[in-house]
Amino acid sequence: MQFATFEFLWFFLGVLTVAWLLRPHVTGRKVFLLAASYAFYAGWDMRLALLLGGKTLVDWWLGERIADAPTPATRGRWLALSMVSNLAVLGWYKYYGFFRDNVEAFANLLGTSSSLPVLEVILPIGISYVTFQSMAYTIDLYRGYGVKAASLLDFALFMAFFPQVLIGPICRSRDLLPQLEAPAPKGVPDLSEAVGRIASGLFKKVVLASWLNTHLTEGAFNAPEGYSSLELLFAAYAYSIEIYCDFSGYTDLAIGIGLLLGVRLPDNFDQPYRATSISEFWRRWHMTFSNWLRDYVFLPCGGSRVGYVGTYRNLMIVMLVTGIWHGAAWKYVIWGAVHGVALIAYKMVQDWRKAHGINPKTLTFSPGYRLLGWFYTFHLVVLARIFFRSTDLEVGLTYYGKLLEGSVAGQGVEWLLFPIMALGLSLHFVGGPLRRAFERLHESAHPLMKPAIWLAVAYGVLVLQPADVAPYIYFAF
Repeated sequence: MQFATFEFLWFFLGVLTVAWLLRPHVTGRKVFLLAASYAFYAGWDMRLALLLGGKTLVDWWLGERIADAPTPATRGRWLALSMVSNLAVLGWYKYYGFFRDNVEAFANLLGTSSSLPVLEVILPIGISYVTFQSMAYTIDLYRGYGVKAASLLDFALFMAFFPQVLIGPICRSRDLLPQLEAPAPKGVPDLSEAVGRIASGLFKKVVLASWLNTHLTEGAFNAPEGYSSLELLFAAYAYSIEIYCDFSGYTDLAIGIGLLLGVRLPDNFDQPYRATSISEFWRRWHMTFSNWLRDYVFLPCGGSRVGYVGTYRNLMIVMLVTGIWHGAAWKYVIWGAVHGVALIAYKMVQDWRKAHGINPKTLTFSPGYRLLGWFYTFHLVVLARIFFRSTDLEVGLTYYGKLLEGSVAGQGVEWLLFPIMALGLSLHFVGGPLRRAFERLHESAHPLMKPAIWLAVAYGVLVLQPADVAPYIYFAF
């Protein structure tokens, strides 16, 4: 069940009511929230819930072994087993088909055949996020600054907490476990922010992202040969606005739902399209994932402490991991490699300036330099996403080919999409202040008027939404 559905609304209202009634009973409340989280996950497929349960038992047991290990060497062996078990599950469910297809293609090039079996492996929704969260838990315990779960119940709830189990935010043990283990607060930590986040999330996903998807990007990226170059360029811009509204909208909903249950989840976006460099973009986009890559891939590989060549290598490794994490297809690998090359180029320029005694601030604060940096970064992100969004590599190449034709006449773009795109891009820059203004209005409203505000938001979304609301983009990852 998706957040933006009536089915989830009734589910959540029931969960919210019972959770607050159980507020005085700490253990009973946690048991109920765990059961509700598994019911939510099982709503997609019971087998997925069983997989989550199995992973939870294994990861909790390994975490206990790491925490209790008498020596660093023993701790390291338990951590290695944790990494192998997590990556094996992720590799089997997400990458077996990709591995088999490429082995078969390579065998055909050599004039032989592959004997790997053809298997229909279902990709569990949320498996990447669950895996990365559990890996962060055991790695942090190994390093000595993670929070150890007080019980299996607490760890199970940490792994399955339904507002963020499907597509994040990815939570660290020190951020989420203390909140889940503590007694429930006497009231919603910030009701107005919760309402503001939910209103923002619904509008961005159900209205803006859905309109762009159903009226342009779905058709353009699935069959680009039917569109002109100008229309495809317009669709590329539209998709970048769509994916921001879609994913940040989910994050807003997750944070709002978490707040209603007394839990604050980390934010995931900080106006990424205002970035003036590709490095800054990745500090602002999907921040919990970017921070995970920094802490558990880039820094363990040596970070920027291994010389110029080693640093460039590590940047490429991180972005290839980013591409492969998004999906088992060469289009994601290429997309990650493009970002890797862009990050290396940016770092090389910075290193050159440093070697020649040029203070970066003399350029960074120049309006012209910042405008040029923004233009380059934004278009790099937009154009690289053509591979990311296309159904496969061949379609992506077709899209780029049509884009370079320079044709203008085509099917025509609905005029309504222009103000929707403008609104989506505007919310990216001023959405935070607007949401906070709405929160102040909600805070100052009479208690009897607040339900009227909730109904007005719900009615507005229902009226403005298109006929079909597409699934969240990041469900595929």
